[in-house]
Parts: sequence; C-alpha cells; structure tokens
Amino acid sequence: GNDTDGAISRKRLETWAAKEEKTTVVAASNEDTTQVAATLAGAKKVVYTMTPSTTRLLTTPTGAQLGSAFGDEVVGTSFEFSVVNLAASSHAITLTAGASGVTLVGSASIAHASSASFVGVFTAANTVSIYRV
Repeated sequence: GNDTDGAISRKRLETWAAKEEKTTVVAASNEDTTQVAATLAGAKKVVYTMTPSTTRLLTTPTGAQLGSAFGDEVVGTSFEFSVVNLAASSHAITLTAGASGVTLVGSASIAHASSASFVGVFTAANTVSIYRV
C-alpha cells in the first residue's frame, strides 16, 4: 500500500528500490498451483519452477487480488514472472487466468524442459493483461 498518498518520499523510494533489486524463486509443488498476488507484487521478477509428473496448471490470481496486492498501481504498470518446467519429458505446465479480471495473450503452455516469460500489465485498477514475451 501507499502510506504517502502518492507523494515521493525517502521511504517510498527505498521500498521501490528494494523491490527492483529483488528476484523471488518459488519452487511450486507437483500439483496444480495458484500464484500468490503478494508474491508477484513483492519483487521485480518472480520465477516459478516445477517438475510436473503429469500436465499441471499454474493459475494467476484474479484481477481484484492483483489490484489489491499492488495497491496504488495505475494503468500501464507492469510486473514480470517466468515459469521453468523442469520435467525431463512430456509433461507441460499451462498458465490459466484467475477467475476474473485477467486476460492471457499468447501461448500459455510451457513444454517440458523449457521456460517462458510473461509480463502483466494493468489495464484498469483490477484488470490485467498477461503477455507471453
């Protein structure tokens, strides 16, 4: 959240700089998983790793959950995450959109032994488009 109503302050700059220097790695379990909005909001980039034993789903938070986690974010603000599929053969991970407020653009399937990067862009306070890049 924003404790200064949008004003630039030393605390706000320190918080921003700490986030911009942070990469969070999440080792997802071998099951369908939902991303945590606070994790996405807490780092410049989040990397999800998984070794699926069958096809698995990685679901985004809803637009409202993302809007709440990012607080005072405005249209055009973005966040990044990557998905690394560590399966040696045949099992894909599929990114799926949260229940509402999230639109996926581009291929959402991450094949075995590969990775994909995504950028989420706020198009409204509780609406996000996630692009595969």
